[in-house]
Amino acid sequence: MGVRLVNILSVLLLISLYSCSDDSISYGNSSGDVVTARLSLLSTSDAESDAVENVSAYRFDGGMLAEVFDKLEPGTDGVVSLKPSAMSGNVYFMINAGNLVSGRGFEVGVTSESDFQAMTAGADEMVSDGMFLSGMASISQQTSYVSVAMKRSVARIDISSPINNVAVNSVKVKNVCPEGYVIEGGNGGNIPQPVDMVKDYADSPLTAAEETLFYFPHQEGKNFEVEIMVTSSGSWHRLKTVLPDILRNKVYTLKVYGDGEDFSVKVVEASWQEGDGTTSDGLRNAFVDVDNSVLSDGIRVNETRDSVFIPSWETNFSIAISGEVGSTVNVDGLVKGVDVTVSRSGNLDNLCSLNVSSSNKMIGSVDGYMYVNVHYGDALRGRVVLVFLANPVKMQGQLNFDDNYVCDFGRYIDGELAVLNVPDDKVIRLEFDENSPEWMKLEETADGTYRILGGWRPNDADADGRIQEGRILISDLSGVHNETYTVKRQNWGLPVVNINGTWWCKYNLRGNVKEFTDQILISNDPARGGSVADYLTGCTDDEFLSVLGDQYQAGNRDGLKLKNDGTGFLFEGYSSKTDNFGTLNPGYMAPDGYEIPDYNDYRFFNWGNNSNLGYHNPGAFNNGLGQRLNFSVVEREAIFLGYEYGNVTFYDFEYEGEHLVFYGLGHQWSETDISKKMIQFATYGNSGSTWLIEGYSNSDGRGNWFKFAASNAQKTRTIRCVKTPVEYIY
Repeated sequence: MGVRLVNILSVLLLISLYSCSDDSISYGNSSGDVVTARLSLLSTSDAESDAVENVSAYRFDGGMLAEVFDKLEPGTDGVVSLKPSAMSGNVYFMINAGNLVSGRGFEVGVTSESDFQAMTAGADEMVSDGMFLSGMASISQQTSYVSVAMKRSVARIDISSPINNVAVNSVKVKNVCPEGYVIEGGNGGNIPQPVDMVKDYADSPLTAAEETLFYFPHQEGKNFEVEIMVTSSGSWHRLKTVLPDILRNKVYTLKVYGDGEDFSVKVVEASWQEGDGTTSDGLRNAFVDVDNSVLSDGIRVNETRDSVFIPSWETNFSIAISGEVGSTVNVDGLVKGVDVTVSRSGNLDNLCSLNVSSSNKMIGSVDGYMYVNVHYGDALRGRVVLVFLANPVKMQGQLNFDDNYVCDFGRYIDGELAVLNVPDDKVIRLEFDENSPEWMKLEETADGTYRILGGWRPNDADADGRIQEGRILISDLSGVHNETYTVKRQNWGLPVVNINGTWWCKYNLRGNVKEFTDQILISNDPARGGSVADYLTGCTDDEFLSVLGDQYQAGNRDGLKLKNDGTGFLFEGYSSKTDNFGTLNPGYMAPDGYEIPDYNDYRFFNWGNNSNLGYHNPGAFNNGLGQRLNFSVVEREAIFLGYEYGNVTFYDFEYEGEHLVFYGLGHQWSETDISKKMIQFATYGNSGSTWLIEGYSNSDGRGNWFKFAASNAQKTRTIRCVKTPVEYIY
């Protein structure tokens, strides 16, 4: 005999229960490192579909799996305890996870939170080992208590045909995905193509009955057509309707109506609160006295008056709770931004009144639940559920707002910031200060679907780290229930030149590749308004060394600086153990918004994979694409750090009036040796080969070979970045 979930209310971390006889509801603070989680209302039953086979938890910290609690044992009161090694991160609670999660091979210190959230499964997997439920809580040293609504990963589709002379013969739901995300808010996984699901009652038509048809994973944004074939008095009828977005932990009942002539089907959506249905297992001795309640705009009470649905906007209201005389009332649950105070009812027929203040729920929020439990002695006799609805605007992406509705990236970022799904009764727009550029763009891609793009401005004189701010404004069509979300970023940029559609940085990287302040910025471009080649020809040796940049090894973001201890030139910090530029993410070794070039980027400046530029000054050639380029090979002698460095060559390429100059300090290839005239460029996409210039001085006479050739990862590289492609240039 298993433990059955009569009602999964929520996971409550160190939370207390209070009677309505109290004047107010307050919650005690937690202390210590033991987290107590209570699964409300567990009982015993033989119903295997609702049995609690196991309870587990997964703690992620810093985006990586830090701990697994795979054998949490709930007591008779539904309490489990776990002791995290650190009070930080996100804890994902699981009920009936079984092999659905544990069989995935998730490893502490290896599995990322994004990989965990990308987990997908079929609906049958999510119900086969008992109904799977999950919820997440963030913990910290300052956490007093947290309430996490446990939700099933599937929705339930029911059919109801209450009329005796109407028989359901088949039900088809079109365009549904049989697999979906296991964790709420999951993304990044592979979802199969949708299919049509059919339930055939040909052998035993459904009459005057209700039953479950399907379990479906969460899925939105599709046209879920429903087709039902019914018979009545020997006549066949085809009924059609459309399901709304199929949301986890919801029940969608297809109710078939008919009077002998007219037949119809209606979709009824309800929250799936109970372990085996939407009712309270006969717990009906508590309800809302609507006439003596003060309900503000948008609040709904269901027909049985045991559920109250509160909209996402800021609201205040009062509800009167009725029940058996002599009962006590306990309020269970915690929802962020919701305050509840309790007063005795002015109506003798009611047990108490709840005064509720609910703040606005941000985009990206989820439904929250509080429970008004009515006890007579030790027996639970009834319950009223307060459902605090999530913001109807759904969001995915990189925007993450704090309690002040601010997302401050604290760095430069561009590209797609978020995708928002906006209901028909909402409007969205962007707002900027009067003197601010419109660095964000709102792009509608489909009805109600919007992308927010962060833009980039080439050679922006203001790209010096100053803060850029923009606001996302959301309201009802009538202009009420306004929401304002502020987005901030630092505005940084490097001097660039557009060569055949690719924005090349004019200068090599130096210092830490992620620190814009280490780089040559637009504001301190030494050749601004002029020629880089002319600057390199005429600058001092110290200026020349500064512009030449540092050497790099993949994985080490700090530049290796030229040094000389009197025995010769080397690069400080050289290591024989490195990553590989060819396989490392191209943005890892570049400032935010930029990346390591690939084979095709450099190929533009060649007519093959081994092109001898000679010593032409000037020269010209057609590249492999047939485009005409002019170039110059320029030499100069240099003294660096007080020592003779020798001959340094730079290469000035011109295409359609735009110039790009390649140069470098050569490279180091062992603990004790450097090659001053062979510039190895960091190149993405090939682990064994890289673009390089094998140079020889004019007096040597062997030329200067721009080639794509084999090179091991230990050899240092010169980094010349390209701008990561961006959709919005303002």
